[in-house]
Amino acid sequence: MAHEITERTDGTAEAAFALTPAWHGLGTVLDHPMTSAEAMTAAHLDWLVCQEPIFHQTDQGYTEIPNMMANIRSDNGLALGVVSDRYKVIQNVEGFNFLDTLIENHEMTYESAFSLRGGRQVVLLARLPQEDEIVPEDKLQRYVILSLNHDGTGAVNFGPVSTRVVCSNTYAMAEREGSMRGLSIRHQGSIDDKLTEARRILGLIQDEFNGYAAEAELLARTPFDRLTFLEYLDILCPYLDERDPDYTPRRQSNIEDTRWKIRLAYENERQQTAPRTAWAAFNAVTEHIDHLPRRGATRAQRAETRFNVCLAGPGRDMKRRAFEAAKRFIHPLLAK
Repeated sequence: MAHEITERTDGTAEAAFALTPAWHGLGTVLDHPMTSAEAMTAAHLDWLVCQEPIFHQTDQGYTEIPNMMANIRSDNGLALGVVSDRYKVIQNVEGFNFLDTLIENHEMTYESAFSLRGGRQVVLLARLPQEDEIVPEDKLQRYVILSLNHDGTGAVNFGPVSTRVVCSNTYAMAEREGSMRGLSIRHQGSIDDKLTEARRILGLIQDEFNGYAAEAELLARTPFDRLTFLEYLDILCPYLDERDPDYTPRRQSNIEDTRWKIRLAYENERQQTAPRTAWAAFNAVTEHIDHLPRRGATRAQRAETRFNVCLAGPGRDMKRRAFEAAKRFIHPLLAK
């Protein structure tokens, strides 16, 4: 299964999400942003990782392997990984506490919390208190992610993400995008020693979010008349030249269909947020990509295909290109 969410023997998934279910349909969904205590309980992450010695069998019996330990789940005895005796376990509750203390007054809330592959990895996605309202009723959320690796394969990772991470493949996408660059915490020493550095990284994260929000606000102030929108569409989805060796009537028809659907989305967007602007044009492209029909034998398979195309494949690349192209239309006087 691509999501790799841990499912217990009774069928319970170790996952919890705020407000909106994940595409895979697993886990507990709360009707409000979660506190760390709520997220830990709802996601069934209130178990510990214990360390036990490792033995190997010899002719004389069992002999302990020096300098090596096994990470074991306290609730079901599952072996999560083999580590050195210098490896310090960072418990799930410590991960939540670590994120909570980054924000004054503990205003951090959680969008998702889940474990993967039997608990070998635990992922926490927290929502920062600040929201960016590009135009009225059009808000962007700010998230940071913390991943704990209990199998000994890597450090703890902390950083900003632009996607709602809800499973294994979303986590992998966030890694590939490079959006998780930030703090890497070794499993040695005290996690409290990392807080100063983490707060510095959080300041840089906020600067990145501020930059994106400022660009989005400029797009919302950049007017788009009909001809300007068509110029924008020509950049993203140009017509084929019949002299192109790759030209076929079918490809041309597909392009015309895509252009028509994006234009319909733009006309609809005009009735909602920032009408007739570069922001509306960009959102028309993202709306078209997100709502393309996807193949699959079941509803879950179609949902996964849609997700992968939108966030990891050509859909994600086209969204990036659409945003960068829209920025080229910002008037220099607006940018000052």
